[in-house]
Amino acid sequence: MNFESLIEPLMAKLRLMVGRCVISASRYKNGELLADIELVAGERRRNVEFLQQFGFSSRPKGDVEGVALFIGGSRDNGVVISTRGECPDLKEGEVRVHSPFGSSITLKNDGSIVSVPASGKKFIVASDLLVRGKMLGTGDVVAGVNEVAEEVVETGGISLQTHMHPTAVVGSPSTPTPIAGG
Repeated sequence: MNFESLIEPLMAKLRLMVGRCVISASRYKNGELLADIELVAGERRRNVEFLQQFGFSSRPKGDVEGVALFIGGSRDNGVVISTRGECPDLKEGEVRVHSPFGSSITLKNDGSIVSVPASGKKFIVASDLLVRGKMLGTGDVVAGVNEVAEEVVETGGISLQTHMHPTAVVGSPSTPTPIAGG
């Protein structure tokens, strides 16, 4: 027996440990995300665990390229560890979260956050939104105030807490009480 024939079974297992794949379908089962994948030469594996980075969750749509690891070189013990997404034009250190439907959120190097909703969709905050500094809006801006904790001043310098209309003007409120009720 020569050295090559002794090491060949080990080399075969090593070649099977890592592979590129295409995720063709995914599903949740018992809280775990599983993927159906296709490997080289048409080899298919079903219900392969799809591991993700802590704090990030996604579910592939359509045929998505990925990388699969097979523990001990066994094709029956695989996990998908990474997928290929779009290659956005980001500066070093920037992060983008995106969906295949066109929505994205970019964390920029200057500390700003850019949210780009899909066409026709609205950006919705389902909880309190705290803005420190200026908030600028283009188009219609609609706001409702239940309680004002600090002075609110319109861009032109008009206080919404102390501004009063001294005389009646047709179509506008006129009262000696400030507009915001304070």
